[in-house]
Amino acid sequence: MTLETPQPNTVSNLQEFLETLAFSPDQLKLMFDSFPLGVIVTDDTGSVIYYNDAHSRIDGITQNEMLGRKEIEALAPITGPNVMSICQKTASPILGYIYPYMTYKGRVVNAAYWVYPILRDNRVTGAICFTQPLLNEYNAARPYSKPPLQWPGSEPIKVPTTKIVGQDPDFLKAVEVIKSNASNHFPILISGETGSGKELLAKLTHQASPRRNKPYLALNCAAIPANLLEGLLFGTMRGSFTGAIDRPGMLSEANGGTLYLDELDSMPLELQPKLLRAIQEMRTYRVGSTVPVDLDLKLVVSIGSSPHEALSSGRLRPDLFYRVAVVLVNIPPLRKRPNDLMLLADFFLNKYNNLLGKQALKIDPPLWEVMEKYHWPGNIRELENMLAGSIAQVTDELYIGLKHVHEHYLHAFSGVYTSDRIIAATSERIMPIKAQESEKSFPFRDREQFITAQEEYEKKETELRNCIKRNRGNITLAAKEKGISRQLMSYRLSKYRISAKDYR
Repeated sequence: MTLETPQPNTVSNLQEFLETLAFSPDQLKLMFDSFPLGVIVTDDTGSVIYYNDAHSRIDGITQNEMLGRKEIEALAPITGPNVMSICQKTASPILGYIYPYMTYKGRVVNAAYWVYPILRDNRVTGAICFTQPLLNEYNAARPYSKPPLQWPGSEPIKVPTTKIVGQDPDFLKAVEVIKSNASNHFPILISGETGSGKELLAKLTHQASPRRNKPYLALNCAAIPANLLEGLLFGTMRGSFTGAIDRPGMLSEANGGTLYLDELDSMPLELQPKLLRAIQEMRTYRVGSTVPVDLDLKLVVSIGSSPHEALSSGRLRPDLFYRVAVVLVNIPPLRKRPNDLMLLADFFLNKYNNLLGKQALKIDPPLWEVMEKYHWPGNIRELENMLAGSIAQVTDELYIGLKHVHEHYLHAFSGVYTSDRIIAATSERIMPIKAQESEKSFPFRDREQFITAQEEYEKKETELRNCIKRNRGNITLAAKEKGISRQLMSYRLSKYRISAKDYR
């Protein structure tokens, strides 16, 4: 058998080739309808004019429900910008960008995007987006699969750089320690209060390392039942127990990349030695298997208290602590970063203004004065949620004020004042534009009285925290020390938003 001599191409270049195709609109629609990736097309106003079956399955939204909606409102980014809007504004393609979004029906999707502007007579008339759903952070509610690291014809997917906001010296020191140790093999332990940004630094570790294009997996050890955690972490072998299937664990799934274990001190004590051995030997075994799996990953763990407290309370084994705490990083709470409060507030204002299409660019003086005095027990997460909820209540105002703040936060801000009193003081006033007008609208009749009350509130909270800490989270013993009933102690802990289990 002899090979025939190739005949010269009848099409001399790509342009001629494309012209010979001459796809009709029906043919193009047929191609996109059966395309395996999600495809969405918007016009120059951002309204959806095409939405294929694959995207419908990704979002759980029918085509009829999506057509005509504003894409930025129907598929709102949770973090990061809206890539279709940016593509249309810049007339430039955006390739391999990753961020999660939430549909208007409440489904959260994490995906990679390839977006191209639609041009006619050198004018942008719309955008077309190809969407690849992926899961680069573990979600116990859904089966896990590795994210695609490369799409044919594209560069490897880049995880968007984490935005670091702050100028506090202690916070910047923590960031520098993370960056300087991202490329070595040492485990990192991050300590800090809830909402202070521990996972932010865990992601930064991954993004600053040579592993940045490999998997990044995250698992909250407190969110998974103890009887499931071992299988999720180490994997299972079919037949090892009733209902067991062949499934790799997160340790092996993260090979080549980064594994982040949040709230490590909530991991059952009987499971901690097994994790210790896996880290020491860089080798693990599925539950029910004797076949070893070699590991090559960067391990980042976090705890919600100080290392001393985690060890003295018995929640974290000393041998595991000394193994994972080769590099120690502590994130200061927001109340100890007063100079960062405005920077963070501005960051979240811009984020949610863009996300929700609002124009509230500033916080009015009465609200800002209260925010400065507040101790922010939920830290940055609490600040973000408060501002997000407040911006959502803005109509056409240029300022965010107390009238936009939810009752829960008004009560928290006021300390000893009741939320009803604040609402009554703020419900009828008009948002001030001038500083002198805002001075008249401060909701407390006596500023000194408010400051004194806030200080008293913080003093009582500190006393309660110290008491429950001394008694290692035992409410009965704490009540006995205070000379009050257990029921009253439970009420006070609830009032000051203190969780006894955090001190066990």
